[in-house]
Amino acid sequence: MSDESNRDRPMTEQEATVSHSLRRLQEAVQSEMPATMAKYAMSSFTLHQEPLPEEAYARVLVLVYPQDPFVGEPEVRSMSTADIGDSLINSRFKIEDSSSEPAIPDADGNYLYWPGKSQFDQVNSFYYATTTLRMHERYARRALPWSFPTPRLTINPHVGDDANAFYNESEQMLGFHTFTLEDKTISTAQSADIVSHETGHAVLDGLRNLYNESFGLGSTAFHESFGDMSAILIALHDDSLIRRLIEWTQGDLRMANFVTAVAEQLTDALQHKEKFVRRHTIYLRNALNIFQNVPFDQLVYEPVDPETELGRQSHNYSRLFSGAFYDILIGIYERFKQDSEPAHVALYRARDTLGRLLITAVELGPVGELNFEDMAKAFIAADQLLYDSRDFPVLVEVFNKRGLLTPEAADTFLQTMKTLPEVYLPETLNMAMASALFLEKEILPALGIKPDGELLPIGAYRNSAGHAFLTYYSTRQVLLNGEQFKQFNGANI
Repeated sequence: MSDESNRDRPMTEQEATVSHSLRRLQEAVQSEMPATMAKYAMSSFTLHQEPLPEEAYARVLVLVYPQDPFVGEPEVRSMSTADIGDSLINSRFKIEDSSSEPAIPDADGNYLYWPGKSQFDQVNSFYYATTTLRMHERYARRALPWSFPTPRLTINPHVGDDANAFYNESEQMLGFHTFTLEDKTISTAQSADIVSHETGHAVLDGLRNLYNESFGLGSTAFHESFGDMSAILIALHDDSLIRRLIEWTQGDLRMANFVTAVAEQLTDALQHKEKFVRRHTIYLRNALNIFQNVPFDQLVYEPVDPETELGRQSHNYSRLFSGAFYDILIGIYERFKQDSEPAHVALYRARDTLGRLLITAVELGPVGELNFEDMAKAFIAADQLLYDSRDFPVLVEVFNKRGLLTPEAADTFLQTMKTLPEVYLPETLNMAMASALFLEKEILPALGIKPDGELLPIGAYRNSAGHAFLTYYSTRQVLLNGEQFKQFNGANI
């Protein structure tokens, strides 16, 4: 085919995605990205121990779907009055729904709307967004920030007519669509899986906002996996779902079950209606899988059978790490059961162990580009920090089986972790400049590291468990050279 005809044909979705990413990187170099990172480097840092958000003892009743409408009927749950009051607004979220009247509490202060009313979607999305954030904050032992300076994330439960939901950093919003199939209205705001997944994006963006600027598959796929892992953990915080899960599986979490599948109602409806949405084959994302890592150059963007094959598309590839995450849950759960604990108690303990490992691994993991091997090592580091490597055998078995980290590499990494010198941090680092000086004078000499480029501070904090985190980043420009980069040939990114 001639170059002229190549220019005339429309771009494929993969080419459009690559072009969009390259344009963002090119624009970042030319515009405000350096200034944005400089803002972090000049901001006020603190290592004062951060308390958890305040707890209130009064409770408000809400009616919500446990996990997903596909799983069962709505049930009554409760929220702290610190997070819900006379309207659907709290310190971190607010509902904005121009298409419907706002939900208001009844005479007893409760929100007991039934599905079919727009207010139910408002309550359901508000409840699960708040619950997801609070869950991750408990695991992180501190209040978690958004990636933007304003305190509240807006939730729009009726943002438009589409089979989709999203987190938008620039609009500081979670958006949930409603659509109709065969006279049946489906609202993505009614699925705890979907709300928790999108809220997970916002939480991870607040912790590692450079992942969204990544050009690599690892960072974008981990973003999708983090959303699915958040949904699994939220499902495991619902007592009725845990009872059903144990009854359904007879305590064997290796059996197929509803907790590992994400957004069943949406997927089922679309599969029955048509095979493609936005040229993607519709398939159920399930953490109960047997995927193993595949070299990047052997992955195709859109496999023939994406339900059973890994591909380069981030949602597809994310299932590899989500599957490893669920395998780790099984391993920790079975270890607790061996201690003669009842199944539901073992599951509670495994859930919380894994939740803390996840959020700590993110805090110990890469700031920008990453691959799944990096995150596997971050889990091992988190286990060493939190539990003195108690679950190292489980982690090694899972990551080796998934092709993410060999036992030899895992053991070498752990031994390196154990030989790191102790560095005593001051009680406070009032400015990023102090953090940079501390890195240069104390940390790098102790570690024997000579960085390739300048390391700049972007964050410092201490959680309520007393763990202090200093975060730095470095950048380098890459010249794109080759016809394969099309209009970006010759650009610096």
